Amino acid sequence: MKKIEKKEFEKPRRCVSGKRFYNYTKETRLGFLSRSIVMIIKSWWIRRKTNTLNNIDSWFCKSEPVACSIHPKITWIGHASFLIQIGGVNILTDPVLREPSALFPRYLPLGVSVDKMPNIDFVLLSHNHPDHMDTSSLLKLKEHNGTHFLVPQGDKLWFDQKSFARTREYTWWQKDAFSLSYDSSKTITFTFLPANHWSLRTLFGQRNKSLWGGWMIECNGHTIYFAGDTSYDSHFKEISHKFKNIDVALMPIGPCEPKHWVGSSHVDAVEAGQAFLDLQAKHFIPMHWGTFPMGTELYDTPIVRLKKWWKENTALLEDKKLCMIKVGQPFEFASQAKSKMQNQQHQADMPSINIVSETKKPSKILEK
Repeated sequence: MKKIEKKEFEKPRRCVSGKRFYNYTKETRLGFLSRSIVMIIKSWWIRRKTNTLNNIDSWFCKSEPVACSIHPKITWIGHASFLIQIGGVNILTDPVLREPSALFPRYLPLGVSVDKMPNIDFVLLSHNHPDHMDTSSLLKLKEHNGTHFLVPQGDKLWFDQKSFARTREYTWWQKDAFSLSYDSSKTITFTFLPANHWSLRTLFGQRNKSLWGGWMIECNGHTIYFAGDTSYDSHFKEISHKFKNIDVALMPIGPCEPKHWVGSSHVDAVEAGQAFLDLQAKHFIPMHWGTFPMGTELYDTPIVRLKKWWKENTALLEDKKLCMIKVGQPFEFASQAKSKMQNQQHQADMPSINIVSETKKPSKILEK
């Protein structure tokens, strides 16, 4: 692992004009269009000449999720899309519920079909790239009952223009808490966190007009970290200093190649492993691999490299768990009989949600 320069991620930086976001001061803007075209051509050529989909069926497990769950339940939908069910609340991260384009076909099918998706209470967006913020998927979720869309600063305008009713935007380290209807003394808290990435909505659009980041979810004593898209940097250690007990880290592990192109904005499998150690989390769930042809490697290269790194670093990982869940496979940690009884009691009715001020009691009910 290369040594990195210490950078300050307390607040997102802006250039002098005040119109763009940057990860840190003195950051240079890299060319995008020409290199993207070259990578797309290389990726297409590799897919033509090699058996890229060998054993891909073994990574798929179609499932039908429960209506809701009190105890933490995480289902990988594919790429960076997860259905996270906790505290009677349904959360969907970076929803991409279809194939974005003919250039990027979907290798792994949806883990949960759209018609089997439970009502979503919260959608968390990491940034506005189309493979994380898909228009048709979001418009479909707009039809759900009472869904809140939590988005990075600068992206709310897009939702407002399409008449989304419940959208809030956040900058790094900003958080909101919502009370749970089955127990008003309990809350679920979402914190928007730093990442080292960039934003661009369309191929010929303006870069870095909105922010990017990850999310921390805290509920019922459990802490779940969703990293979004990011390269390796000091923010992982900064996050661990503020969140001491991370139960699960949902970590991107690809694309891996070509490193000179993707390395400035994406962790590879080895860097994701180091980031996991920096976070001092307990469970590692890999994402952002296998679903779409994002780089020039084979579809399973990231997971192969992650398994190799894990085996080589067992001394550092004695109390950690690598959870390589399949697309569609629900994951539960620290399952308890009491939680199952609570699930049976509460999953018939979706809870209403209240806004909670950090210093005041709930003052407004957000109706379903």
